[in-house]
Amino acid sequence: MSLLKRKKKKGYEDIEPKEAFTILEKNRNNPEYVALDVRTPEEYEIGHIEKAELINVHSKGFEGELEKLDKNKHYFVYCKGGRRGQKAVKLMDKHGFKNIYNIIGGFDKWKSKRLPVEK
Repeated sequence: MSLLKRKKKKGYEDIEPKEAFTILEKNRNNPEYVALDVRTPEEYEIGHIEKAELINVHSKGFEGELEKLDKNKHYFVYCKGGRRGQKAVKLMDKHGFKNIYNIIGGFDKWKSKRLPVEK
């Protein structure tokens, strides 16, 4: 079933890395679709999804940084393995974001599927 036609059971949608890649690639030049990396800056430097924005979910200013984002854009959120991503999407839902997608398995699963990464 298409991502946009699925009904959300919670305030965000879980999505497999390959589906997230397909959607992000299709909307490569559309600023309404954003990969959001919630890992540490050190993890981001090792590798990340192309054009991903970085906001460390464990930083004291995370919620303040969320408030600066457009709540109507489509955010594809990921961390290393999934736990921090879950925390981030729940906070984003609490802050009123409309289109939140949690990449299942995070960056580790993204890489295991041999999807492109940027360094």
